Amino acid sequence: MGGDIASSPQILLTTSSWHKTCFHILPPIVNSYNVKMITTPVRFDFLCYRVGVKFDESYDIPLRIVRAGDHSDKEKTEDKPLWNAAMNTIMEHSGATCLRRASPASCACGLPATATEYLPPMPFLDAPKPHVVAIVDLFCGNLKCRTRTRQSMLQVMSRNRSPDGGLRGPDPGLFAELMSCRVCKKMEGLRKCGVCHVAGYCGQEHQEEDWPNHKAECTPWPTSTFDARGPLDEADADSDTKVTYSAVFNVAGPGEPPRFREISREEVVRRLLMGTAGMEELEVEMK
Repeated sequence: MGGDIASSPQILLTTSSWHKTCFHILPPIVNSYNVKMITTPVRFDFLCYRVGVKFDESYDIPLRIVRAGDHSDKEKTEDKPLWNAAMNTIMEHSGATCLRRASPASCACGLPATATEYLPPMPFLDAPKPHVVAIVDLFCGNLKCRTRTRQSMLQVMSRNRSPDGGLRGPDPGLFAELMSCRVCKKMEGLRKCGVCHVAGYCGQEHQEEDWPNHKAECTPWPTSTFDARGPLDEADADSDTKVTYSAVFNVAGPGEPPRFREISREEVVRRLLMGTAGMEELEVEMK
């Protein structure tokens, strides 16, 4: 099921449900090789961590970017536009699936969720079974809720950094930590803590049992677990929710003393407008 990219570059994406979507790659990178674009199926693990939903889909993506680990630095640079185009289209295509599988779901503000937000997908293409992990969250469509959703997701990424500055792999332990009951690891009937929206429990009994451990890290949504300050000033706060629009992140690696970085409201908005490129740039700067 390969997509042939010739004079008009495009990739054919195929999901496990046989739904097909074509999209055009703006950079003329593929034409410079003047070869058929061979694709290969890769599993995408979607983690809607706040609502406790995990599912996977299979997409055919160019074999060239799956094997990028064998390429020279120049080739890797040339592969990046191809990777970004593929990931952007896959994530846009998967948004409706995330909403359907999580339905009925609500935004952290309480309104029904109508849109999805995601961080740059994490590739694990050198694994025995190549796969990609995408952390997704749902929100109501309001720009302010999108901003704080981004903040929360970036904090999840920061907490799961490996000692080398990268991100820990999508092993079952990571999913269990984010998606299952903290006491019994059961996933069925999972409920999130009503204060932090991060810790999950199968019921009130296990929530009460874990409270002595969870109490120290439980902070109101979306207050950073690294900094409990209120809004910097009234101009940076939502008049209804009093949630700061500045973002504070702990950029230290495991075992290192805390190192905080603060991003202004203007910077948050600027990066949101940049989309995936802006968040990738932030991830590099945070290392």
